[in-house]
Amino acid sequence: MRTLNQWLDEYDASHQNPRNKTIHIWCVPAIAVCTVALLWLVSIPYTDANLGQILLIGAMFFYGYLSIRLALGMLPFVLILAAGIMLYQAYVPLALWIPAGAIWIIAWIMQFIGHKAESQQPSFFTNILFLLIGPLWILGSVYQKLGIQFRET
Repeated sequence: MRTLNQWLDEYDASHQNPRNKTIHIWCVPAIAVCTVALLWLVSIPYTDANLGQILLIGAMFFYGYLSIRLALGMLPFVLILAAGIMLYQAYVPLALWIPAGAIWIIAWIMQFIGHKAESQQPSFFTNILFLLIGPLWILGSVYQKLGIQFRET
């Protein structure tokens, strides 16, 4: 298993173009939220659970393995995301898949436009786990701006 630094360095290497970085700052969270929302609609038979919940739990274990500081930083986002989906389902009459699906498609189109400007293929083409690294990469940028140490030394 790669270390946090290896994951982030490899992700960062294919995200140097300023336009691509800006697109990723907006679209990675949108894709993450919409992916969880869409998977939230897939119930696991014979349980009260759904695939969105399983994805969030698995992602948090992965993040904790890589970095406790980043996992703790992701925890409020994950809790707000789950609460937001449940509130949406309770109070908004429009089916969740409609806005989640539309935003998901638009955000992916933007991601590919960013990678065209970068002249690099998306990182997840080499390893699907890079889909979980994108949010950490963004949180890492926030941590850097705040002067919070999170990388292994």
